[in-house]
Amino acid sequence: MKGCRILAAMVLFVLIFSMTAAADSINTTVDVNEGIVLNGDIHLEVLDVGTNWGSYAKLKFYSYKDAGGKTESIYMGDVPTTYTSGTFMKIEVTLDSISYDTAFLMIESTTSLKISDRYGFEGEDETENEKQKPITVPKLGITRTFDTNRAEQGQTIRTTLTIRNTGNGTATNIVLDEDTITGAYKDGCPSTIDDIAAGETKRISYDLRIVDAQPGTYELSPAILNYKSESGATYSSESSSSILEILPEEVRIPELEISIDSVKGIITCGDEFPVTVTITNVGNATTGKVHVKSDLPADVRVVDGDLEPEYESIKPGDSEEYDVSLRAYEQGKHTIEMQVMWGDSEAAASFEFWAEKSGLEQYYPYILAAIPILLLLLWVIKRRREYSY
Repeated sequence: MKGCRILAAMVLFVLIFSMTAAADSINTTVDVNEGIVLNGDIHLEVLDVGTNWGSYAKLKFYSYKDAGGKTESIYMGDVPTTYTSGTFMKIEVTLDSISYDTAFLMIESTTSLKISDRYGFEGEDETENEKQKPITVPKLGITRTFDTNRAEQGQTIRTTLTIRNTGNGTATNIVLDEDTITGAYKDGCPSTIDDIAAGETKRISYDLRIVDAQPGTYELSPAILNYKSESGATYSSESSSSILEILPEEVRIPELEISIDSVKGIITCGDEFPVTVTITNVGNATTGKVHVKSDLPADVRVVDGDLEPEYESIKPGDSEEYDVSLRAYEQGKHTIEMQVMWGDSEAAASFEFWAEKSGLEQYYPYILAAIPILLLLLWVIKRRREYSY
């Protein structure tokens, strides 16, 4: 029983190890005098194919930190050929089949695999004079940037493509494949690009107009460059994908507030007092024509200024302020009501104050009543003086 458990554990270990050792694999075709770059690190080139003692392909492996690399012929049916790069990335290559000038390969690795570039090169049958010429190979890198990654309907995004040739040859016949999202349209984006010399950097800008794209977050596919060297070899490069967020369209409406300010405390009947009216647009859009209406108590009059002005428009965040002078003739509590109207909307405010008669005016009835008594008293005094003589 114990032996069975040990055997089961060993089988499980072997299965796990096998699954780990082949984390990823790709099947691809590579022509003679063509190479591919795996994960931006390992270069795999096909030098020749043939059927001498069985179908074979002559391959060359090298990497950034292993410039010398190795050259090896692999045959159909053989065990995989292994290569480890200078950065310790390991691949295993198996020859599935060949055609006239193409090798059909299966590549396995413990790392996720991606063909990051494909290029051509001069073959081994070139003349001695050609061998003495330096091989020039263009290598284009492309980066895409936006002036903003968040946009609303109707907005235009300025898009810039930066293309840099880090190779030692001129890139020619450059074709740009630039995708977009549904509801967005490119304005001024070229489909072909002029030649780019070795070491040269070129920037291309165009407008991405957001017309009727649905709100949400989008991943824009990489921009792809297909180009050739001066010898006619074909190459391809691509940028990273880009994230673009389309925001819901903001509802824009004007919104007015009105306030009334005046002196504090009790107002004397018959005296003028100032009133300041302020109208502010707290919305996010400009109003149309603005009308102001007032409702005054019956005994309150406008002495100076226009209490009901009109304005052509008020922009978001702006205010209109005006002053008037009023006079109240009756004592008691008073309420001034103001209303501002624009479009189909309105807002209102009110101001309350207390009016009282002056101290002298309060004693008018008593003074009037006292005058006859005072006159009578003066007459009595005068008569008494006359009798005394």
